[in-house]
This record gives sequence, C-alpha cells and structure tokens, in this order.
Amino acid sequence: MTVLLPPLTRALMRRPARNFADGITASAQLGAPQYELALRQYERYAAALRDCGLEVTVLPADERFPDGHFVEDPFVIFRELAFQCRSGARARQGEGDSLKPHLADWRIVAPPADARIDGGDVLICADRVLVGISKRTNLAGWSALRVAMQSIQPDIRVDPVPFSGVLHLKSGLTELTSGVLIRDPALETDCDLSWARVITLPPEEGFAADVMPVNDTVFVAADCPVAYRAAADYYERVVALDMSEFVKMDGGLTCLSLRY
Repeated sequence: MTVLLPPLTRALMRRPARNFADGITASAQLGAPQYELALRQYERYAAALRDCGLEVTVLPADERFPDGHFVEDPFVIFRELAFQCRSGARARQGEGDSLKPHLADWRIVAPPADARIDGGDVLICADRVLVGISKRTNLAGWSALRVAMQSIQPDIRVDPVPFSGVLHLKSGLTELTSGVLIRDPALETDCDLSWARVITLPPEEGFAADVMPVNDTVFVAADCPVAYRAAADYYERVVALDMSEFVKMDGGLTCLSLRY
C-alpha cells in the first residue's frame, strides 16, 4: 500500500501575532521568544517555501489566538480532503474557522464532538499514517481521521501511536524520506517502528527531528549537524533555517504552514 499524494504546490500560513509569547509551551526554560527575531525567521521560512516553487498565502495575525500561526494543527490535508481538527487544548479551539474560506476547493470534514486531534500529531508517511495519542489527540480523534482518510483511500493504514516526552508526535518524529524516520530521543513510545530505519538524534539536536520534505527539497533546523548530514544523505537540496524563537514555544518547521 502506498499513500498517494500529489506534489506540493501551495502553502497557507498565518503571521505570528504580537502576543505569540502568550501561547502554550512546555519549554519555558528556554526563555521568552523575541517577537522581532521571530518575524525575521518567519519571513525567511516563507521565502524558502516560495523558492521551492510554492504559492504562499500569508494571512494576517490574529491576537485572539497566540498560537494561531501554527496553522498545521487546525487541519489535515489529504488529497481532496480537508479534515478540520478540534484541539485538546481549549485555548486553541476555533483557530481553524478563519482558515476554512481558503480551503474552499477541498471537502471539509469535521470530527464528532468527543474527538480531539491536532494536526501536529498526524504524520503522513509513504506507506501509512501515524497518529500520536497525546494530551492534544485522543483515540476518538484518531478514529475519526481514519474514517475520513479511508473514505478517500480505503486501503490506507492509519495507526495510533501513544507517546510521551514531546508536545506533538511530529515534535519528536518525522519521515525524512520513504522508510526513514528521524527521532528526538526525548520521544517515548512502545509503538513498533521496525518497519523503518530510525535515525535517533543526539539530545541537543532533538528539536531537529521535525524535518519538512517539500518535493525534492528538505528543510531542517539550523545548527544541527547530525540532522543536516542525515538529510544530505537523501536530498541534494537541504535548506537549514533558524527556528529558535518558535522552538521556545514548542514549534518547529512543519507547524508554520499547511502544505498541499
């Protein structure tokens, strides 16, 4: 079974609000993020996506939602499906409503009332989908997403992955390329990952486990030589970006855009 996805051509983003340091974080020990530096990092990120040939739409900041620039969490895009998530973090519920008009070409599906799910817990791999079960995502959320995705591709495998140690599954585990996972050693799970080669980063580079493939390019966090070398083994084009101010808010590369 292969998860069939078209090449990425577009990205939807939201500019960080001035109060983004009021968002939810488990990394307060890293210090408060600097807004102006975060904006510079954000603009470089958007420019790098444009350099990959993507059409990038950047929505204005929304101070009602300090975490609202992490637009990957409110939706999971799978071919013609736009699955609207309902976060287990009450302060983040409602973030997706302002994104819906920009996804009018997709079939939008919402989960039942008991379902809780964040897009950051959904890792679409080459031959399966992993859904992290966490404080943000419950089994009802996983089940609802599985039903929605199987309505598009009946044979797709959608596996629940209970984990701890990081905020979202993709904070600590992403697919670098088909059959190759890159992992933060802080992520703890009993899930069987023997189907893939797993590259475990040193603890000081753990946040770099959130890599972002975009067609023939892969994005990695800057100043992480082990992650960079792993990426260079599989890609001719590796783009390293400084994400320091977003890491302070438990964010990473995949969090800042919806790519489709």
